Amino acid sequence: MHIERSTNDNDPFIAFNSLWLDNQVKFFYDNLEYTSPIIDHIGRYVFNKYIKSKEYKIYLTQLRQPHLSHTIFTTKFLFYIATCSSYFRLCLVQEAKNFYDYADDILQCFYEDYLEIVRVHSYTVASWSKDLLGCITKLIGVIVGCCWLAGEHQTQMKALFPTEKAAHDHFENLLHILSYEPLYKQIKPKCRNDEAILVSFILAYFLLIVQMRNMDWLSDLNATLRNTILSIIDATINDELAICCYAVLCEILTDEELKDLKISDSICNYFLQMLEGIWNKTEKKYEQVPITILLKGFQTLSKNDSMQQETAVSNKIYLLIEMCDEYPIVYDIIWAFSFNIDIQQQLRSNAPFMSKLIQLAKQSENEQMRKTIDGILWNLDINHENRPITDKQNTKVFDIMISYSHKEKALCKQIYDELIKAGYRVWIDFDQMHGNVMDAMAQAIEQSNTVIICMSEQ
Repeated sequence: MHIERSTNDNDPFIAFNSLWLDNQVKFFYDNLEYTSPIIDHIGRYVFNKYIKSKEYKIYLTQLRQPHLSHTIFTTKFLFYIATCSSYFRLCLVQEAKNFYDYADDILQCFYEDYLEIVRVHSYTVASWSKDLLGCITKLIGVIVGCCWLAGEHQTQMKALFPTEKAAHDHFENLLHILSYEPLYKQIKPKCRNDEAILVSFILAYFLLIVQMRNMDWLSDLNATLRNTILSIIDATINDELAICCYAVLCEILTDEELKDLKISDSICNYFLQMLEGIWNKTEKKYEQVPITILLKGFQTLSKNDSMQQETAVSNKIYLLIEMCDEYPIVYDIIWAFSFNIDIQQQLRSNAPFMSKLIQLAKQSENEQMRKTIDGILWNLDINHENRPITDKQNTKVFDIMISYSHKEKALCKQIYDELIKAGYRVWIDFDQMHGNVMDAMAQAIEQSNTVIICMSEQ
C-alpha cells in the first residue's frame, strides 16, 4: 500500500521494489525451467493494484504526448509502466492459463493508448531516452504477450486490428522503430538489454501480424521489411534474434526468394539446432520462443527444395520422428520432407516408424491426421504405381474429375451441376473421403479423361 500512497514520486522504497521485481523477471527468464507459485500470486497483485489503477492510465496518457520531458520518468512512473508491465508479461509466459482473462482486460482497457504511443514515437527513435526506450519496450512486450495467448485463433489480434488498414499502419510504425540501426548494431550474443528485447518483441509481433491476414496488404512494406531483417541477421550473432528473423523471412518470402538469398543452409541449421536443444529440455522453449512457434516456421520451410535436401544431409530426421507424437504438426513437416528421395530412404529404413504410420492410417480418429499419414505413406510406397486401380482400369469411367477445396464447396457444386446437365460424367468428392485418401484420389484421376483443378486461396 505504501507505493500507491507515496507522495514522493522518487521514493527510494519504490526504487527498491522495482529492483526486486525486475531481478525476479530476469531470473525466471534466464531459468525458464523453474516455476514458482509466487509468480501467480504477485502477478495477480500487480495487475489488480497497479495495472488496473487510475495511475497506470494517467501515465499512459502522458506517454502519448510527442515531446516528453525527462522529468516525467520518475521512480513511481517507471515502476508502474516498466516494472509492472514487465512482471505481468512474465506471468503471461509462465502462468498463461491463469492470466488469459487478464490479457483480454488489458487489451480492452489500454489498446488505444498503446497504439497511439507507438504511433507518436515511432518516427523519433533517434531521440529516445533510455527511460522512454524501456517503457515502450515493456509496453510492446506485454501486448505481444497478450496476443500470443490466443494461439492460432488470434482473437486478441483481431480485436486489436479490426481492419487491414489498422494492422498495416501499426506494422509500418513498428517497422520504423526496427529500421533504426543502432537498436541492433551493438547487440551481443547473450545480451538482454532493452534494445535486444525490443527487437525480439517487434519480430514476434511481425510474426503474429503476417500470420493473421493475407500478405497482399503488406506489399508496399515488404522490401523494407526484408532488407531490415537481413541487416539484423548480418549485424547480430544473438541466436534468439536470428531465429526470430528467420521465422519472419519464412513467412514473407517465396521459395524462389529464399533460394536467391542463399541462406537456406543457415536457416535449416538454426532451426534444427534450436529444435534439438529444446527437445532435450524440460521447458520446451528456446530462450523465450516456444517450440510450437519454431515448428510452425519449420513447417513453412519444409516445402522448400533446398531445405529438404539440407535436412537430408544433416540426417536429423530422427529428431522429427521423436517429436511427432507430442507435436502433431511434425507429421505435416515429415509429409513435406517425404517428397525428397534421400529423406524417403531415411524414413523407410526406420521400421518402427513405418509400422506406426501404417497403424495410424488405419486407427486414427483425426481425419486430417489420416490424410497426412496417407500422404507420407504414398510418398514412401515404391509399389503404389503398380497397384491395380480397378477392374476397368483401361476404361475411363468419368469424363471429368473436379479437384477443389471444401471451403469452396458451394461454387464447385454449381460447376458440377452444370457439367452434369451438359451430359458429362463427373467425379467429385462432396463428402470428404475417408480411409486412404491418396489411393482414392489416384483412382479418380486414373478413371477420368480430364481433371479440372479449381484453384483458390484455400
